[in-house]
Amino acid sequence: MKQLLLFSLLLLTASGASFAQAGRIRITFAGFDCIKETVDDMLERDGKGDEVYFNFGFTLANRNGQTKLTYEKKTPEYGDATPPWTNRVRAGSRTDAFGGNKGGLRSGDTYRCNDIVGEYDMADGDILTIVPTAWEVDPVADNWNVFAANMANLYQTLNQKIAPIMITFHALTGDIGGLIFQSTSLGVSKIQRAGGDQGASGKPGTRPIGMDMNGDFGPKLLVLNTPNMSTVTNSNFGYGKGVVAVNYNEESIGNYRDHGNYSILLKVEFTPTSGGAVPPPAPHASTPPPPSGSTGNTGYVPPPTGASGYVPPPVNSSNNTRTTVPPPPAPAPAPAASTGKTPAPMTALNPAIKTNAIVTRTSPLTATLPPDLLSYTWVGTRDGQPFAFRFANNAIWILKDLTNNSTEGAGSYNISGNVMIANYSVAGVDQYTLTTTGYNINTGELSGTWQKTNNAAQKGTWVVKKRL
Repeated sequence: MKQLLLFSLLLLTASGASFAQAGRIRITFAGFDCIKETVDDMLERDGKGDEVYFNFGFTLANRNGQTKLTYEKKTPEYGDATPPWTNRVRAGSRTDAFGGNKGGLRSGDTYRCNDIVGEYDMADGDILTIVPTAWEVDPVADNWNVFAANMANLYQTLNQKIAPIMITFHALTGDIGGLIFQSTSLGVSKIQRAGGDQGASGKPGTRPIGMDMNGDFGPKLLVLNTPNMSTVTNSNFGYGKGVVAVNYNEESIGNYRDHGNYSILLKVEFTPTSGGAVPPPAPHASTPPPPSGSTGNTGYVPPPTGASGYVPPPVNSSNNTRTTVPPPPAPAPAPAASTGKTPAPMTALNPAIKTNAIVTRTSPLTATLPPDLLSYTWVGTRDGQPFAFRFANNAIWILKDLTNNSTEGAGSYNISGNVMIANYSVAGVDQYTLTTTGYNINTGELSGTWQKTNNAAQKGTWVVKKRL
């Protein structure tokens, strides 16, 4: 026992001092490595080589494991982007019969990007758990929705199991081992048939890379808490400071039939808020949003000033180590302002949305609604992403571009008992609900929650300020 206590003391000393403090965390998708491609449709009806997308599940909890928010972020597909798959991001080194580089992933390919996938305020002692998964795409049923529903039911259990471990955990510089958990090591069962019919039968289907021969899948978890942020962000785990690789190797768990082996790269940045420091706004995207049909990508984002270690490729250069990625299309011209309650067509995001207000989610909330709520445009963030809205013509308008007040959504709202509830749609398809939770009269911050109406797993928080 004395030896065990001595070892624990040495471990703590070796890790350096760990200071728990509040701050803002930013998680960036830095790319992926295709170490070994998966088995593919023999006729390659979905394009040459592998086509993949990635999903990032987030759950934020306090030091006691109580869930504060959950959120899912899905990327576009990467691979062969020749017609009819022009909504994909071209990646990979596969060639056509004439030797032309058309994209499509094969063993040894790598892809680098710098896309922000999550940005959250963390209180002292908070724990952020990230569930990064890679999905192999086939031209039949996508099993992601079933997986997301299962994860939505697991997040609270995971937070309860992780919290006691992280209270005493101290990360060692350069050692990633203690940050990544196999979900099954926490006593959580694998998600059965996560790959649908591509389980034991091996039929084609969009499924998670990392499943066993029965189609069951236990995702891996990247767990970060505030006492270890300085160590993590200043450690080089082989890809540059703060870049963590999460690997899924099917052969290592006995699945030689599907044999996929991918590493997902995530960059961790943390800005402490102690001492009155205010986190800087996120850098703005330098490419337009993805084409319709893709999900979740915000385009290439340049690294923050003064970044060291891992450096993503410059804009419009080759992101792929074996192929040249063409520059993104230019944004469409802004449409005329809309009238009535029909939302205007979406336009390219204006960086002003990110810089018009700095929000810190200061507590406590001292009032439930500002008296002049309907008189201003409100600007801030929704789970770290730009978010703005205003009220006009008895409707709420979700703004896309502040320079011309063009919108991406519109809907109705109701104020009752000092709570505002709004229901709006984007492009007439996706339905969302906004609910206010409080207003801080000292900071001018209006806070609330959001949820996708037809997908309860997609939800989170927002915070805004008046645009003066």
